[in-house]
Amino acid sequence: MSTDTAEQQRAHRLHAWQIELIERTDRPDVRTLAGSVTGVNQGENEVSIRQDRGLTWLYRMWESDRRPGRFHLYTPATGRVHEITSRQAVLLRAARWNPSGVSAPEGPGAPDGASVSEAEIDELASLIMPFDGPGWQFPDLPPDARIEQPRVRVLMLNPTEQCNIRCTYCYYGGAYPGTRPHRTASPEKDMVRAAIDLFVTGEERLEPAQRAVYFFGGEPLMAFDQLKESVLALEERKREVGSRLENLIVQVNTNGMLLTPEIVGFLVEHDIYLNISVDGPNHDRYRIDRRGKGTHDRVRERADWLAENWPDYFASRVAIICVLSAPLDEGTLYRYFSEWPAALRALAWDFDLLLPGGEESYADFQQMFAEQRRVWDLFVASHRLPYDEREQSGRYRFAFSHGFLHRSFHRALNQPERDGGPQLGHLLGVQLVPGNEYLVLGSDGTLYSSYEYQSPDFAVGHTDRGVDPLAGVEQLGMFRDAVQAGSCRTCWAAPMCTVTVPEAPFRASDPAGTVREKVAAKQARCMSERENLVQGLRARADIEAAFGPHALRGHREDWARQAEGGSRVDYFNG
Repeated sequence: MSTDTAEQQRAHRLHAWQIELIERTDRPDVRTLAGSVTGVNQGENEVSIRQDRGLTWLYRMWESDRRPGRFHLYTPATGRVHEITSRQAVLLRAARWNPSGVSAPEGPGAPDGASVSEAEIDELASLIMPFDGPGWQFPDLPPDARIEQPRVRVLMLNPTEQCNIRCTYCYYGGAYPGTRPHRTASPEKDMVRAAIDLFVTGEERLEPAQRAVYFFGGEPLMAFDQLKESVLALEERKREVGSRLENLIVQVNTNGMLLTPEIVGFLVEHDIYLNISVDGPNHDRYRIDRRGKGTHDRVRERADWLAENWPDYFASRVAIICVLSAPLDEGTLYRYFSEWPAALRALAWDFDLLLPGGEESYADFQQMFAEQRRVWDLFVASHRLPYDEREQSGRYRFAFSHGFLHRSFHRALNQPERDGGPQLGHLLGVQLVPGNEYLVLGSDGTLYSSYEYQSPDFAVGHTDRGVDPLAGVEQLGMFRDAVQAGSCRTCWAAPMCTVTVPEAPFRASDPAGTVREKVAAKQARCMSERENLVQGLRARADIEAAFGPHALRGHREDWARQAEGGSRVDYFNG
């Protein structure tokens, strides 16, 4: 790898005034008393930050709502979960006490109206392990960070940017700023072939890992001829270079309305996975056509037709994708899918959160959180069943099909233990430099690092010249500056957080108003992330307490298998 010049290093940094603005606007709610700081993260009502005499205490405490009277403490400096006493819980919740070991003032602000003894403070300190400094220290980019030879594990192709419907929550329907609109543009054949060549010829530089080519859009079936040509070009290029790609998945995401016998025959012949979007009871609220009419009945008809006429393919290659949106009613959602015969025959369900209408709809979070907790309760209760029976349970399948649940639970359960210091070895959810492993082909040949944001800010190259070795590094450097400047420094969830570059897309070109808008969007995303992770921690503790450690064994084994089959190309974790 070559070394960046000082000028290049500055190019992937935010300006000092932007960093100062983020510091002022992206921060927890803090109170200072006699030099001691107590803080609460936005969207939470539990004290989780204490700072005193150069020490920072970060933690998350909760009382089990499934087993009242039992309290647990998560200590992010170590990655451990402890059961604690009710007295310790009261101390940790108190707005006023001095965590240096000096007695706190008596009165209403102190726990139980009594002073805090040094012994009690020492006991809590032994669990939490406060560290020196103002908060987490996130890794910086190495001075020689570049992408000289990109390793493409996931390639996303858009046969067309046009769509036959107009979902109001679509990234390209105007709900999200800075993204391309729906239009009739499609990439040229030579652009597709160049992207495929980048994908196939990079195979030897990857560990044996799952690889994927995804077709999105627009609606990819509106350009079925281009999709077909792309699949055949992929197979031809594999033969030319003698590529194995033994773990390759080719997948099409569709609204399903354009499925025909010809299209299905091709998908079956070439062993292509299919995701059909059906939003259940809320489908017609957001998934509308150009006339503003709902599309539910037309999508259901095609899904039923596919399940009836190609039952083996449907059961082995077709998943139902459901976007969770407000108003969310999990009971109604469960009845919808459990009473739909075709859905029961599908390979998988995938329910996940997207915010209809863009950033303004973050106000819907609170209602959705309450409904999400019902899913967590269902998930925890299902662990009374033995592993094999649980895997066959429809209620367990429904709960674990929620993306927010399985992602958060696995992180809460399987995070590695830490040494207690402030230095983090990773940058939130970042596992790679943008432009490495994951590439999206735009209609004009531009290569992007983000599917959601196909905009110049996320361009990492072009099929004519390949991946720019510094473009992704610049994106990551500015993300790192924003993370180090904001509330992430004192967030208890930082070691488990999945927030990554597209979710905090700060740029050196942003004016002050744009910085503030991005901070507001990030804070809402952080609120969602913390809610999901604390529910994951609660579920972990409650499952073990109610059903024993063996009830978690299957999840740990699943995580280990995924780790073995994955590929990490990461400047932070190595």
